[in-house]
Amino acid sequence: MNNKTFTETRLMTAKQLSTYLSFPLSTIYLMVEKREIPFKRFGRKSIRFDRKEIDQWIDRHYDKSYYLG
Repeated sequence: MNNKTFTETRLMTAKQLSTYLSFPLSTIYLMVEKREIPFKRFGRKSIRFDRKEIDQWIDRHYDKSYYLG
């Protein structure tokens, strides 16, 4: 059995991504439906989110005008 936590794995489930982004699960599914977030589909119902693609998506989409650093 793999002892990695979801923060160490490459592919995340919608529930894991919800935790990772602190977004409600319903928001994740809505973003997938609207194709607003990168995802990979396996079969008809199984979707996963590549951590690297999500991190790049975050970098492209967060509002830098609010950055106070």
